[in-house]
Amino acid sequence: MKKLLTILTLTAFAALPATTFAAPKKEAAAPAATPAATPAPKPAEPKAAKPMAMYSEVATIDAAGKSFTHKNKDGKEVKFVITDKTEIKNGADAAKFEDIKVGDYVSGSRLKKSETEYEVVKITKFGPKTEKKAAAPVGATPAAKATPAPKKP
Repeated sequence: MKKLLTILTLTAFAALPATTFAAPKKEAAAPAATPAATPAPKPAEPKAAKPMAMYSEVATIDAAGKSFTHKNKDGKEVKFVITDKTEIKNGADAAKFEDIKVGDYVSGSRLKKSETEYEVVKITKFGPKTEKKAAAPVGATPAAKATPAPKKP
């Protein structure tokens, strides 16, 4: 009797997972709608490129093409293209592309178009290279003004 009861219990447990965890049957697919009725998927919009900082020495200028070039440390020539949207200033003053000369250092922002070409978004300053001022060491006091020694009568 015990064997019969054990066999029935094991059989019930063996059959239980097969019926409980079985995947539901998929229903027949609905007939496809006409191609004109289905909306076309939207193409993925490219991410807006983020402008990068720019500080370059002007090697050559193409006035007709509104561009200038810069030579990298590797000797590779990089082209910077000015567009109608490019904002050009020299400090706080408005400026024009024609004001930039060969040998000037140009700072601003740019967008990468290829390995050797950039679109200039904004020029904020241009002119001869400016040297960075050395910062005074922390805790240093400014030098006292020298006072002339009093004259003896």
